[in-house]
Amino acid sequence: MVGDANADLGAALARFPREGEDHPLRGLTWDSGGSGANVATALALLGARARLLGRVGSDPAAEVALQAARAAGVDLGAVQRDEAVATGLCFAAVSPGGERTFFSHRGANACLAPPPLDALFREVSWLHVAGHALLEGRQREVTLDLIAEARRRAVGVSLDLCLPLLAARPESVHALGQQLALLFANEPEQHALAASASTSAASTSAAPDLLGAALSAIAAAGVPLVAAKLGARGSLIAGPGPARTRIAPFVVEARDTTGSGDAYVAAFLAAFLQGAPPEIAGRLGNAAGALAATRPGAAGALPDRAALQKLLATRTPEDDPVRRLVAPAAPPAAPPAASHEGSP
Repeated sequence: MVGDANADLGAALARFPREGEDHPLRGLTWDSGGSGANVATALALLGARARLLGRVGSDPAAEVALQAARAAGVDLGAVQRDEAVATGLCFAAVSPGGERTFFSHRGANACLAPPPLDALFREVSWLHVAGHALLEGRQREVTLDLIAEARRRAVGVSLDLCLPLLAARPESVHALGQQLALLFANEPEQHALAASASTSAASTSAAPDLLGAALSAIAAAGVPLVAAKLGARGSLIAGPGPARTRIAPFVVEARDTTGSGDAYVAAFLAAFLQGAPPEIAGRLGNAAGALAATRPGAAGALPDRAALQKLLATRTPEDDPVRRLVAPAAPPAAPPAASHEGSP
């Protein structure tokens, strides 16, 4: 997992303020954050082995940024410390309906140095890239090199898009498409893709198919599999052909959607890397994203296996394949009884 690790400051708003207002906050929290750290943490909470490549400062915020990943058991041996630049910080303003608005300082994240490749890729079967890692500076250069190295080592690569990447480098999907095995994108990112793609629907249409235009742009770039995150409407899986599968949501009362996208990505990957079909992986992703939306914060909202088991037990039949993905491990078999043949 390569991407940002931030200290997150979250605030609950009575309403989103206008510019220049002095607006009180209903609540304030500190949490681990950054899409890189969040996805690694969520993977570990679901029982997968995850290694995080990122960079933090040598300041108190670094411990906040990494505390959730450390508690979950993420391998932090590849996390770098910067003596001169502060840890990344993100302020998440959460409106009453659960929608979040981010104000971010990337800090040490953008200063990522090249890691020792053999140690980094040891026992690694998949590389997941958070979109912010492709934004700027040394972090972008290192991440592009890692994607190329993963391909040389026959390691699959996935990318989770972000709006800043599409705003600054809209050509990124086209440039990287054939190197990716899987792409994640939420609705605003899909709209940005459609707007920047030469194949997008004409704006003269009263209701252009933005999702269709985005998927066409992704397919033209050579990406074989897309998981489109649709928020409260669930998700959609699109392969290299025209077939698309809508995945129904798990309906919940949203409190804070800050960690939902990262929870979806981690659960999808956890299932997909166990060999689950994309449609089943998408259902587990929907369940994880829904659960995260019922909790405040970023890393602190990420569900573990037990939480997913509890949700799925009330929403799916016992033999449902998505439910089996997070079923409790069977207890070890009892050892055979000792034979007493020949004993006195």
